[in-house]
Amino acid sequence: MSIAKKAALMTWCTSLVLLSGCWDNQELNDQAIQLSVGVDWTDHNTYLLSNQFALNEKSGDGQSQPQERFYTEKAEGKTPMQALSVMQSKVTRSINRGQRRSLIIGEKMAAKGFRQIIDFLLRNPGSPLRMDLIIVKNGKASDMLESKTPFGAQSLREYYKLHQTNYGPVDTTFMSLVRNMNEGRNVAFFMPAVEKINNASPKEEGKYATFLFIGAAVLDNNTKLIGYLNIEETNNNLWIINWNHRHIITVEAPDGTGTVSAELNGMKSAWKLNNTKGGSPNMLLSLSAKCDIVENTSTMDLLNVNVLNLIQTEMQKEAERQMKHLIFKYQEELKGEALGLGDYLYRNHPELWRTLMNRWQKVFQEMDISVKVKLRVTRFGLTGSGGYLKPKDIDARH
Repeated sequence: MSIAKKAALMTWCTSLVLLSGCWDNQELNDQAIQLSVGVDWTDHNTYLLSNQFALNEKSGDGQSQPQERFYTEKAEGKTPMQALSVMQSKVTRSINRGQRRSLIIGEKMAAKGFRQIIDFLLRNPGSPLRMDLIIVKNGKASDMLESKTPFGAQSLREYYKLHQTNYGPVDTTFMSLVRNMNEGRNVAFFMPAVEKINNASPKEEGKYATFLFIGAAVLDNNTKLIGYLNIEETNNNLWIINWNHRHIITVEAPDGTGTVSAELNGMKSAWKLNNTKGGSPNMLLSLSAKCDIVENTSTMDLLNVNVLNLIQTEMQKEAERQMKHLIFKYQEELKGEALGLGDYLYRNHPELWRTLMNRWQKVFQEMDISVKVKLRVTRFGLTGSGGYLKPKDIDARH
């Protein structure tokens, strides 16, 4: 082997020795693993920072730790950075933010706007950007971080999983908000909202879920809270923006003997610019989905094609009514738009959008929007009528 090859081999082996091992000079036991962070605005105009930290299941001497396996620490400061410094002075270990998955904002903080919090998180190289983002209606973020759940473990992880189970990938919520702010389209943004529903006694704490998802919070482009959507409105909003989620629709049976419920699959939506009158666009919202009937409490027999068509028509009318209600709420109550309409005009009609973007809020409130819904029942189970009905009770008149 030549001298040059020997030198190259020696250099390669030396580099392997230098690169092996752990670069982090802090042991895991010397770090406080941050699971979630909450931010509130206090009555004396300061930031209240809440951190939920993981606890090891067993301590060094083999003793079992408390069932909840987390603890919450709070710190206050005039700025987010000052509150963080106070937080580190209270925690005996170096805070590791790499496992953080949720950012919780109290209602008072949301009403003020939390751009400073977002700026702080984006500038901190140790902050993960893939996070869920939740607003606490009529409450504080610190209360949610201190809450317990029936599953024990870390409460915020359980709420994260709950959100994920119903609405799919949720760790992109934070970055979606950041993009919405930076794109400068003057459109609103909506994100999950929770509310405290159970004031349990100390003995019952942890037996029941303390917080419940109640729908969504709507923010303007300055991250200020402008209102809330209930569960039905939230699901319809998700349908409009083509976000995969579980969607149930229930209608009264045409004969008035009960209700029929269906789960929607393959949901699609599309905006279309019909024309522009007086400087304001005339828009059409088209929605479609397949229906799997999952419940029938009426006496109507779904094996009858005419009955099926009647129910399908009723579901289309109900979906259209709900969509018009949501659009009206955005135009008249929230006075903002988070329906993907501005994004559609920006991408498909850029010249028109440039003339509207600076006055988009006013234009949207005056806009004429029509809705068209097309539903198709594809499955209704193994029986046409309720399985508990006797043949004589089944309505076969239609």
